[in-house]
This record gives sequence, structure tokens and C-alpha cells, in this order.
Amino acid sequence: MISKVEESSLLDRGGRPTLRDMLSQIVYDPAHGRISLRNARLVLNRASIAIQLQEELVRRFGPHEARVILLRLGFQAGTEDAKFIRAGWPDLDMGDAFTAGTRLHTMTGVVRVQTVYNDFNFKQNKFAAEFLWHGGMEATESLNRHRNVSEPVCWMQVGYASGYASYFFDKLIVYKETECAAMGHKHCRVTGRTADAWGADDPMVRIFRQEVVPSLAELPNKTGLLKTAFHAPPRNAAKPVEDASLEDVVLAPVHNRLDEIAARGLPALILGPRGAGKHLAAKYLHHRRHGIGGRLRRIVCGSLTSEQIDDRLRKVKQLRETWLLENIETLPEECQLLLAERIENQDLPQGLQLTGSSIRRMSELIAMPALRQDFLFGLAVLPVELASLQDRRGDMPDIARAVLAAIVESGSSPQHRLSRAALDALVVMDIPGNLPQLRSILQVAAFNTEVDGGMRHPREIEPKHFPRDLVASPPRPADAHVPGIMDLLAAGSLTIDDLNQQIYAEALRRSNGRMSAAARLIGVTRPQFVYRAK
Repeated sequence: MISKVEESSLLDRGGRPTLRDMLSQIVYDPAHGRISLRNARLVLNRASIAIQLQEELVRRFGPHEARVILLRLGFQAGTEDAKFIRAGWPDLDMGDAFTAGTRLHTMTGVVRVQTVYNDFNFKQNKFAAEFLWHGGMEATESLNRHRNVSEPVCWMQVGYASGYASYFFDKLIVYKETECAAMGHKHCRVTGRTADAWGADDPMVRIFRQEVVPSLAELPNKTGLLKTAFHAPPRNAAKPVEDASLEDVVLAPVHNRLDEIAARGLPALILGPRGAGKHLAAKYLHHRRHGIGGRLRRIVCGSLTSEQIDDRLRKVKQLRETWLLENIETLPEECQLLLAERIENQDLPQGLQLTGSSIRRMSELIAMPALRQDFLFGLAVLPVELASLQDRRGDMPDIARAVLAAIVESGSSPQHRLSRAALDALVVMDIPGNLPQLRSILQVAAFNTEVDGGMRHPREIEPKHFPRDLVASPPRPADAHVPGIMDLLAAGSLTIDDLNQQIYAEALRRSNGRMSAAARLIGVTRPQFVYRAK
């Protein structure tokens, strides 16, 4: 507790403006609904709004995106307050103006700041500091709602301190919260250094440089194809097929499911045949959960031990990682048990997205005695199932165009396009190897168009350019089904009309209801298909 004497001395402690100076210049103007300090408008809010906002952002965007948003808001607020101090008290000594940030934060009721050390030299551009935060708004309100948490929660305050200090040094200063009252510590403790002093590979420095400091206009260039929570369009927004990325096309049926998993911070289970896009789905989930940076680790389950998992979990800490456990049915039972308990107790590191994958269907996994049910269903709260290309023939033209565009973008081939005849050939082609096999087919076809001597740009890929050795499949005996069909016809349980209708219905199912694709699938024109399907 602070005594009355200490409280009084606190008002005059430090350089100008002191707390007493600031408090004496606050103007309440109820007639106009204004509170101001040196003509800068202030607003009183309940402190609980801070943690309510944090909870809503975590629920909507996931913990990483929520943290980045609040760090950005804090950083901008700190920068604006630094400008306000310089403009409001233009004759201040630079050192007093710099340290005024701690007093301003105290005056506004956000936190009481106690300096452990604050070493700075503007001429030498050096800075190192450590502070104790008492009664911080974010930590206190978190305790009021959650009791203890496992990670620091003072995201806006850390962003504020970093933004305020960065303005004065004209270089990035990064603060880290090493203790937090919301975690059960006596107080919050923060340490500030220049980004260079922390090191370019420091996880917090990467977050600030890549996601906190850039303006909104700069963020798309910083993040490449990834769209973060600040500017990501709704997933149901219309997007021209010609502009669709491979990720957009392949994951279109499961985008909403992956978004929901990322927003809720759930473990994930991704199922599908080899080459159907499971790694692409895990990569998308990683980006939606963690933004740019971080690490997606592909882990072979059969080689793991419980000691290795424990060691890796300890190393995750504040890092942003996604583990893709490939073929979860091969994971040793001791490892399944360890992870099942961690999932059940919500004891996974905050920065970890746990994801499993398998080429088996859910019904097959449930029936496997070697796979623990608590582990399986811990991952499969919202299971994601990807279909083979054979079951997505209606999407084949869009998928093929996206794969070809990715090949061209990688620089391994000049610009090409697929002719209508080539697209029709791909729709009926058997590609059991799915995306990797399709990519090889299109790479060779693109090369063959160049060898073919075509000079048009973009070069057009025709069916003759497809490599026969990559697309040839074992002959399927068409007459194998005839005896069974004849038996049904003879028994009167099937008619030719019934058979035709079943063929057309199956073609529509495989083409996702698209008439043109279904017509190509069975080798008739669209008008013929529409007429006969009736």
C-alpha cells in the first residue's frame, strides 16, 4: 500500500509535466460533453472494456491476430501521446518529455508505473529499461473475470510503451512482459530494448516489424498472399475464377470450417487421400491462426516418443507454431495419451496450433483399436475432409488453371493457358496421385508446348501435349458391371430409364451440380444433358 505521504510525493515526482501538472490542467466541460487536457480530448470508460475487447477479438480472429490488433492499437496510442507531449509542452527537456509517458499512463488510470531502471542516451541512440506495473488495467480486469491465466495479457500496454519510446528514438523499441499479475505474479514486469538489441530473429521483434509497425496500406506487401485480420475479405466474397489462387480453389469446400477452427483456437484433424491438399489446409490454418511468421512443422508420428513431445511443448512457449502430425493412426499410444490429456486440460501452449492428418476416413479411424478415442475426438471437434480430384471433376478446370498459374508464378515456366479441349480431357482423366500428379502433368505439358515450337504468348496447352506416361492408367473392364445390370433388368427392379437417370444424377453429384461440367463428364453437350436429365 502507498501511504498518503508517498502518494503526495508521487504527484510531484519526476520531470515536467508532473502528475500534479497534468491533473491541474484537466478541464471538465459538461455543457459540451468534453473532458480535455491541453485541448486534447479525453474520454472516461469502464476499465472492463479492455478485457472484453480482448476476449471478443480472440473469439473472432484467434489469439495471435487479437494480440497483434491490440499491440497495434497500443503502439499507435503511444506514438500519438508522444506527439501530444512534444506539442503540448514544446519547451520540455527531451529527457523529461520521454519519461512523461509513464506519468501520463498513471494519470489516465491505466497503470501505476514504478521504474526499476531507465537507461537512455539520445545522442548515442541507446536504450534499455525495466518497469514494474502495479494495478494495470488489462491484468486487473483479466483477474476479475478469469482468475489466473497462463500467458501475459497486457497487450495494449506493451504496444503503448513500445510506440511511445520508438517515437523519441526514431527507431523501433520493443517491450516484453516477463511477469504478469494476471498469471499470479505480484505485479507486471516489462523490459524494453531496441529491436537491434533483442536481435532480428527474436519472435517479438518479428511480430512488431512485420505486423505491428507497418501501416495498413503496407501490410499486403509485407504479408504476400496472406490476408490478415486487418484487411482480409469475407471468405464468401465473390472472387473471379481467373484470379483464384490454388489455395482458394482447392480449399473452397472447407474454408469456413478452417476459419472457425482458427478463430476458436481448436486442435484440428484433416482427412483426405494422398495429394488432396492436407498440407495446403494445414498451411492455411497456420496463417489464419498465427498470421505471417511462425513455423509449420510436419511431424512423422511413428517416430515420436512422449519425451520428445514434452520437450517440444516446453520449447514452444511464446512462439507461433503449427504441428502437423501426419498419419495420426501411427502415433504411439503413450504419445496419444500425453496429447489427449493436454487437450482435455486445455494445457497446450497458447502459440501452438495442434493439427493431425490421415489418409483414412473418420469411420475407419474410429474403428481402429490402436487409436485412442479421447485423442481422436480431441482433435476432431470440427474434422476437415478433403476429396480426391476424381470426386471433384466439376472443379477440375478451376483447379487445373490454379495449378498452372502457380507453376508460372514460381518461374519454372513462361505463361501458358489451357485450351477448352485440354480442360475437357482433364475432367475425364484419372489422376489418382491428385495435386502432385496434376502438377507434374501440367509442367510436362507446358514444356511440350515450348518444344512444339509455338510462338504465341501465352502458349496454349492442347491434349496432345499431355504426357502419356503420367496419365495412363490401367484399363478398367467396362463390361464388368454388365452381368449385374442384366440381372437387375431381368428381375424388373431396374429399367433403362432408371439407369440413365442414375448416371445423370451421379454426373451432377460429381460436378457439384454444374450442368456444363456434368455434360462434359459423360460426353454429351449441355443441351443434350439438360434434355435427357428431365
